[in-house]
Amino acid sequence: MDSQIVTLTTDWGDRDFFAGKVKGKLFSYIPGVRIVDITHNIEPFLFMKTIFIVRNACMDFPKGTIHIIDVNSSETADMPFVVVEYRQQYFICIDNGVPGALFGREATQAVTINVPRETDFFTFAAADLFCKVAALLAQGVPLSEIGPQRELDIKTPIMTDVSSDVIKVPVVYVDNYGNAYLDMTYEEFERLRRGRPFSMMAREFTLNKISRSYSDVRSGDLLLTVSSTRNLQVAVRDGSAQMLVGLDCLRTVTLSFKNM
Repeated sequence: MDSQIVTLTTDWGDRDFFAGKVKGKLFSYIPGVRIVDITHNIEPFLFMKTIFIVRNACMDFPKGTIHIIDVNSSETADMPFVVVEYRQQYFICIDNGVPGALFGREATQAVTINVPRETDFFTFAAADLFCKVAALLAQGVPLSEIGPQRELDIKTPIMTDVSSDVIKVPVVYVDNYGNAYLDMTYEEFERLRRGRPFSMMAREFTLNKISRSYSDVRSGDLLLTVSSTRNLQVAVRDGSAQMLVGLDCLRTVTLSFKNM
């Protein structure tokens, strides 16, 4: 039998005890578990970044994988903790719009977690509850025994400023190289473009073509390309778009289309 895989996507950072505490519990609860750190460096409240990372890092794991997503996990009556089954994988998180944006109506099922907590004080959901739920899933406990069915909260995407000629697109992720990933795939861009010439503006820079690789431009030049995630990406050859044009998460670029 293959070992159970559990992934961790969190906002805990690297300097505190949080990751160690959760991993210790997972090793104790699930014999032979394999723990995969996706990231612990998501800034709190950056839900778009959480969605981007989970969508591009977690979906290709084997069926039966359990994913713990602990980003700003403060439960309320309107935002309970949930387990979502999607493509034969399980996602333990809070229903703050992230699971709705990730899975929409395609989730196989979702339940509100109704499992006794381990302590009267409840300040660390991953340690106090998520590890216990992961152990139940690893044992084959059906979702119906973890909690009642729930319809996920599906929020309106942030990218709402769209007209026939102009689109303002936010940055959803900036990687270690300073490359900025836009909240638009190449396929979405081409559908909206409809073959028209375009320009992209970021600060004082204007681009009017999509480069196939970083080497299409000179060292230090800004470019627009398509990342391995299929998102449009603003980059600088041998440099950082984040540094050059200030493209941090939730900053926007303007795409303009010219009618022919």
